[in-house]
Amino acid sequence: MTLSKNDSPSGSRQLSALLTLLQDENQQIASLAMEHLLSLGQVADETIAEHQESHDPQLRQRVHQLGAILSRRRARESFIAALGQENLSLWDGIVQIHSLYESIPPRESLEARVDELAADLQPGETMTHQIADLMREREFTVPSDDILDVDLFLVDRVLETRYGHAAILCVLAKRLAEGAGWNATICLHGGRFCLIDRDHILLKPAEGWQYGKIGTEERIHPCSRKDVLMAILAQLFMVALIDGQLKDLHHFGTILTALNAGTLEALPFPLGSTR
Repeated sequence: MTLSKNDSPSGSRQLSALLTLLQDENQQIASLAMEHLLSLGQVADETIAEHQESHDPQLRQRVHQLGAILSRRRARESFIAALGQENLSLWDGIVQIHSLYESIPPRESLEARVDELAADLQPGETMTHQIADLMREREFTVPSDDILDVDLFLVDRVLETRYGHAAILCVLAKRLAEGAGWNATICLHGGRFCLIDRDHILLKPAEGWQYGKIGTEERIHPCSRKDVLMAILAQLFMVALIDGQLKDLHHFGTILTALNAGTLEALPFPLGSTR
């Protein structure tokens, strides 16, 4: 439903009632009012614009909260649309996934850090070797224990700590070598994310960036951009589930089900049906 606050007297009364409920001391009541406002389309934007600098601290806080929810919802919908149409590069994908979880430094700042890391790379036949050496020298590491830690899946934190999930590090390695013309494909080998170049040299982040020619009997599964990003999203969903973060669980559950042509109702409690 889309409603403008000037549509009718009844619409104005409805908005006035929702604003009153938005200021209720009971957070649950205020949350229901927010959800109703969010369903009214343009009214939510109008309400935020009009009351975000309200003199009433309670109303101002709730309106800012409403704005944050609306912003996150729109970012999620935009991400789903872009990934569903495959209009998203892997690098853009992991940057957007981080921003879907929390605010992130400006894109220019991330790009500058990556370009600085890649400054010494030289184009040539030994590019895979150079990448392996660079990632080892800069101590980009996949933790030896199979742990679920949100920091391993968020690109800005991985750049800071140098610890990351193999899928994130594969994307980062590809982005570092982008300017040098290195062509490699992310794949699964033995259940782990790796990179394979056009000369069939396999690079293994989870094994200290070891590399070598893949054997004729060895099997790999090339991954699409969607495969890689869905794997990262699934891990963030699992982190939220284990940590009991219901908002993040709903957030990433919504993305995963939408990209698989489903709804949250298909998932177990607490997201789907209790039956």
